Amino acid sequence: MIGSVVKDGLGAPRQVVLAVSALTVLMFGFVPFLHAASEPVLMILEHVEAKEKIETKIETKGGVVISPVKDKPQAKWSIRAGEALTTETRPGERAVNFFQRSGIQSSLLFIVRVRYFQNSAGQWVPQFQLNEEPLVVRGKDGRWKPLTTIQGVPSLIVQTGSALPNAEGYSAALELGFTTGTASIDAWQVQ
Repeated sequence: MIGSVVKDGLGAPRQVVLAVSALTVLMFGFVPFLHAASEPVLMILEHVEAKEKIETKIETKGGVVISPVKDKPQAKWSIRAGEALTTETRPGERAVNFFQRSGIQSSLLFIVRVRYFQNSAGQWVPQFQLNEEPLVVRGKDGRWKPLTTIQGVPSLIVQTGSALPNAEGYSAALELGFTTGTASIDAWQVQ
């Protein structure tokens, strides 16, 4: 029937869902991910505001999520393990892309790779490996160089935590800051 309103699985009119999706694409440059049910927590993104720890749970379910603390630049961010899982086999590896919004575009800040390792109780606990994906430009000499090197900064991210990685290069927690000052984490995508 022409002009009828179709409701999505959450009970919202499809026109409203499409309008919100279109607005989010314009503001953030990607399609939002709608959560229908709670998934296991993969990691906890943590920062400090007014001497109070703020924790944001990042679930295992794939897709893009707009951060509830977007547009709040911080000097330091921490990533801690989420829920330990009890399964017969090792859960699959994940990658979480972290983005910062600048105007109507979003830029990839860094990627955290997640691999599960078994603890003494037989549960699978997530551990993390930081992967900074630098933007590159062609330098005056014609060679490709990281953009931060061209700008005089050798690296964008500085790890400040004391957690040492295991033999495979994964840490139980990450603490990081940015050499360019404070930075906001406005969204992430779990893959």
